[in-house]
Amino acid sequence: MKKRLIKVLSIFAVAAALTAACSGGGNTGSGTSKESLQNGSAKGEEASDSGKNGAASGGESVFTYIVQGDTGNSFNPMTADDRWGLMLAHAVYAPAYHIYSDGTYDYILAQSMEASEDGLSYTMKLKDGLKWSDGQPLTADDIVFTYEKINESTQNLYVGDKPIKVEKQDDTTVIFKLPAVSASAAEMLSDEVSILPKHIFEGRASFDVNLIEEKPVGAGPYVFEEYKTGEYIKFKKNPYYVKGEAAIDTIIYRNIEQSDTANLTMQAGEADAMIVPPDLLEPYIDNEAFEIHNYSEGRVPYIRLNSASEKMKDKKHREGVLYALDRDEILLAAYTDRKFYELGYSFLPFDNKYYTDKVQKWEHDVEKAKELTKNGAKNLKLCYISEDSMHERMALTIQSELKEAGIQVELSGVNTPAYMKLTNDNTVTDYDMFIGGYVMGSDPDTFAMLFSSKKDNRLNFHNEEIDRLFEEGNATLDESKRKEIYDKVQKLVSEEAIYYPLGTNLRTLVTSKRLDGVDEAKLVPIYTFGDLSKLKFK
Repeated sequence: MKKRLIKVLSIFAVAAALTAACSGGGNTGSGTSKESLQNGSAKGEEASDSGKNGAASGGESVFTYIVQGDTGNSFNPMTADDRWGLMLAHAVYAPAYHIYSDGTYDYILAQSMEASEDGLSYTMKLKDGLKWSDGQPLTADDIVFTYEKINESTQNLYVGDKPIKVEKQDDTTVIFKLPAVSASAAEMLSDEVSILPKHIFEGRASFDVNLIEEKPVGAGPYVFEEYKTGEYIKFKKNPYYVKGEAAIDTIIYRNIEQSDTANLTMQAGEADAMIVPPDLLEPYIDNEAFEIHNYSEGRVPYIRLNSASEKMKDKKHREGVLYALDRDEILLAAYTDRKFYELGYSFLPFDNKYYTDKVQKWEHDVEKAKELTKNGAKNLKLCYISEDSMHERMALTIQSELKEAGIQVELSGVNTPAYMKLTNDNTVTDYDMFIGGYVMGSDPDTFAMLFSSKKDNRLNFHNEEIDRLFEEGNATLDESKRKEIYDKVQKLVSEEAIYYPLGTNLRTLVTSKRLDGVDEAKLVPIYTFGDLSKLKFK
């Protein structure tokens, strides 16, 4: 639906997902994305409502989540492609259903989603009595409207070169007709799609606007209340949420850009949750005021060699650069301890059932690197997110490794908005390398938007065989045959020497001891909490 990561995240969110947003968390999110208070307390009165006991001055419960991105700048469920924008959409809007990484379904607006025997259609049944946050009924008309709008603006709901057709059967039943069998269709139609109210969006010429200005109407657990640029965004619980009113009255996403300030604010008891990078965890360990939650987002950090750059067009030069790298050394610099990551050699997370390490790994070999780059690729420029401390440590390590091979690297840190613009533009030639990261779906076809020139092609690949194999894999339902196909895809992607995967990292959420319901809310990729309504205070 959005040009994004599939689960974010990212892409980068979900490209970089997600990078600030998806970077795994250094102090942002990452390779999707994407901060601002300069002191330990909020500037606005509203943000200070959280207090140390979760109660606002009016007696309402308040949950404050520190984020390292200006959430309000990207509040649009159709266009958001960074972590914070997607988190906002997830709070206000709802999908029909969600598929967790273990394959289980969480039905939200829908009560069922059934495939036909031939695999060419799906029937979605909606729950009875659904309402939008403004009290208007939510029906099959809204479902059809949403999916049709997606197909008008992107090809994210296409099978091959043809769209999935959406038809209303009655007010609570929708039929999805596939042009061909698609093994990833159920995931494609799930929680990447925020259902939109037809009565609000119908007739809109463009969705390329910031909806924060419009008091958005959704069907998620919360409704938008207030936004202060660079400070916070506030939500109130939605009385019409299909799963019942949220346990906490008010949610505040508080923007604090600097990691030191964010940590001081958290430690002072002025917030209830924050993603903390491994190198800043020490004050929270064995601290009775906090709980630490480590979880996997299936996020893959990577280094991309920019094939649009003149210096990176020669494959031998790209191969030489990759031989100069040491993925374990890079990840260890970023995450400080091997318990926070697993090495990986493919574009799939290491724990994905289709993952294979039988690919070109580009094992560290300085002499090979020197030989392959002796006629070029001696002066390179690396782009990374400047406010992400983990990105910075990775960049410094990469610079040092390439120097050993006789390659000089200029480091160029940019802010998240600039980074997202650069990584989403395949014509950029000013940079030779990018640090990135993404969170996608569990089905390998969701990664096609990164590597297939027939999809979004976020990493600027142009390989007809890769394109063909992605199409073949999605059209194959037999699991063993799909495994063979995606083994080939992973091998070919590696051999192109454009993309250097590093592995898969864990994300660490620190919460105040008084927060409860984290297990029920579920920790998930991109959004952090699968269902905000389940959070509560002890």
